[in-house]
Amino acid sequence: MEEAAPTLIIPRGTRIVVDPDGLLSIHAPGNVVVQNSGKYGTLESLGGSIRIDRGVEVEAATVRCAQTCYVQGHLTAWRVNARSLHLEDGARAHVVFQETQRLEIGRDARLVGNFSSEKELVGLFSRFANQVRSLPFFEKRSAPASLPKNLDDTIVLEARPAPAPPPPPPPEAAFAELPEPLIFAMVLLEREAETHLHPAASQRALDGLIKLLQQQDLETLRATHRTLFSRIAEPRQDVQRAQELVVEFFTSQVA
Repeated sequence: MEEAAPTLIIPRGTRIVVDPDGLLSIHAPGNVVVQNSGKYGTLESLGGSIRIDRGVEVEAATVRCAQTCYVQGHLTAWRVNARSLHLEDGARAHVVFQETQRLEIGRDARLVGNFSSEKELVGLFSRFANQVRSLPFFEKRSAPASLPKNLDDTIVLEARPAPAPPPPPPPEAAFAELPEPLIFAMVLLEREAETHLHPAASQRALDGLIKLLQQQDLETLRATHRTLFSRIAEPRQDVQRAQELVVEFFTSQVA
């Protein structure tokens, strides 16, 4: 005799939506228990706790709850906002930004990440510019030999220094000298450009923004960043955040 499938109960007040990136987001009024692995935009308990059962792997952009986020399995999240984060024995959590009042880690549990703010993360990037530059999304891919190379694409994709004197500073030095908000914006834009998911016009706008940041041409960037960002069709989260950082930087300069 086949075992009956468990009953799914969706409490009154629960909101289940699909975010702009196509990920499922769940906003529940009470406690949330995740017993099946999955990828989410947001997991939220408005008035209770969230628990990720043992053996379950959850990836979410945001995990938010009023009480405690219990991790028995494996959690990967960009941001965790809760009163406390509790990793039980043997649990694994990769959390970039942890916004909690209390942290409890059990025996053999592991927490990776744990930044308190974006400013702290960018500050770390600027201190270890050489190491950040060596990450995979900074490796430039050359265009296929059979295709004609556009001059601008060659500069961006192959990152060749300009031959005219004086020689440009090495990438590490340029990266370290760039203001912190623009460092983070460049990281986000380069990562987005590496996906090659955008149409040609959008990709050219991305490459143009990256080129201006790499060359530290802030005057041209100030005059053209709004136009270049407007040419990126359907900007994803990384592009949107990069635009916010660039706009905030130039606004603060005027103020």
